[in-house]
Amino acid sequence: MNYERILVFGAHPDDEQTMAGAMAKMADLGVEVYVAIFTDGREGYPEPWMKDKIVEMRRAEGEASDRVLGVKERIRFDRPDTALVNDSETFKETIAVIRRIRPHAIFNHGPHDRNRDHIAACAIVLEATWQASEPVCAELGEPWDTPHLFYYKGVADREPDLLYDITGYAHKHLESRATQTSQHTLFGKTAEAFAEEVARIKAENPSAQDRFWLTGRTPLRDFPDAE
Repeated sequence: MNYERILVFGAHPDDEQTMAGAMAKMADLGVEVYVAIFTDGREGYPEPWMKDKIVEMRRAEGEASDRVLGVKERIRFDRPDTALVNDSETFKETIAVIRRIRPHAIFNHGPHDRNRDHIAACAIVLEATWQASEPVCAELGEPWDTPHLFYYKGVADREPDLLYDITGYAHKHLESRATQTSQHTLFGKTAEAFAEEVARIKAENPSAQDRFWLTGRTPLRDFPDAE
C-alpha cells in the first residue's frame, strides 16, 4: 500500500461503512482516510419523535464511527436526504474537495442501485474526478488527477476486480455499525447484539476480504503480480 491519502464518498452517513475494514486497515498503515458525505440523512428516522433530531444524531454517530475507523476528516455537503442532484453547486463543491485532499485513490458508489441518492453520488463523483484534473475552474484549487478510482458497492454486472485482505479487521464493519444508534432498527440489531458479534469475530479472527471494482477510468498499467 503506497497510498498516502484516500477519499471515500458516500451518499448518506454510514454508506462508507461498507468498506469499514479496509478503511481501518489503511488508517493503521498510515494512510490518511477522508470521508465525504453528500446528504444529511434527514429521512433516516425510524420513529416519528426522531424527525427533528435525526440530522444531529447522525452527525454525532458519524463522528463516533470515524473514531472507530481512524478517519482523519469527515466532509459534509449537507444536501437534503432523497434530494441529491448533480447540479452546478454540488459538482463544483465535489471538485474543490478532490483538489484540496489530493487523494491517491477515490472510492465511490457504483452505478447499480435502487437508491436515488446512491445513483446520483456515483454520477457526481465520476464526473468531478475527471473535471478536477482539468485546467478549469481555477478558483476551486490546483488541478489534481486522482491515480485510482474504485467502486466499493453498487456493482451488479461482474465479480469484483480486487479482493483486499482485511483479516484482523473483519469486526470493524460491525463495530462502526454499532455507533449508528439511530439506524439499529434498519440494521435489525440491538447494541447488545452488535457487541456480542464483535466479540465473537475478534475471538475467531476469521480471514476476510473487502470487495472493490475498477471503473473505466482506472486501467491497469501492467499485468498484476502472480501471487
